[in-house]
Amino acid sequence: MVNLSKTLKVVLVVAVVLAALLFGFIALVMGSLDRSAEESFQSSYSYELKISTSGPIENAVLLLPLPSRYDPDSGTNVTPVNLSRAYFRNFDRSDISVRIEDVDGIPMLNISADRLAPIYKNRIEPIAIMPGQNESELPEPTHIYSDRYSAETPVLVDMELSMLDTDPGHEIETRTPVGAEPLFMPYRVVGTVSRSDDEYYYLGPGASGYIIEVPVILSFDAAEGNVLTITSEFHGRNEWWVLGWQYNTYFERISHEFRGPCNGTYPVRGVLVTGEGVY
Repeated sequence: MVNLSKTLKVVLVVAVVLAALLFGFIALVMGSLDRSAEESFQSSYSYELKISTSGPIENAVLLLPLPSRYDPDSGTNVTPVNLSRAYFRNFDRSDISVRIEDVDGIPMLNISADRLAPIYKNRIEPIAIMPGQNESELPEPTHIYSDRYSAETPVLVDMELSMLDTDPGHEIETRTPVGAEPLFMPYRVVGTVSRSDDEYYYLGPGASGYIIEVPVILSFDAAEGNVLTITSEFHGRNEWWVLGWQYNTYFERISHEFRGPCNGTYPVRGVLVTGEGVY
């Protein structure tokens, strides 16, 4: 009995020591993870615009919504979009003017040109590599561009504008961005996105979705069958490293096809998703 009692005491002491070591190890790991998350934490805004037209449009003025928020310090609506840091693709800046314009106190993107021509390109067919053949010996794919659709150039190309701001100066409020973060302006909420309806977006756990409506102001001449497609997205995102990159985000997306000539203000619907990701 004495030996059994001593054995139990030894086992108890060993168990206590092991528990203390385990607790210390867990605390060390958690502290390391906390430091890793804090040191790697970063926030960013990203904006992207895509425009395509099936045929030329003349005397074009496109006023498109930009993300903006009310700044109480200046008493104005301000946008994080900075065109000096933007990347343009397939925009001929010598013929196309791109600037930010104040419209009734709201920053909007003004794209104007005497003529906006479409861009079409050919399809690149994959080239089979034969056994033993050196890939470097294969001919380089050749892109052919045109301002009109044809059997040789059937692929319509987007004009693209994108911008990334990696220093917004604060942690982004991704759960409740309304009133705190930039949103496409002016907007109104016209509905909600349900989890059973993925027409607009499939919602992840904990996320909320809203159907929004924003104005697009257009003025241009075009053929009756012409199709102008405008797609715009804005993301606010926080991310950090803990055993892999973690993130949370809110974002907006609008997209619409305009047919024929346009002259007026057109309400365009899109989606606002908040609270997506890890919290």
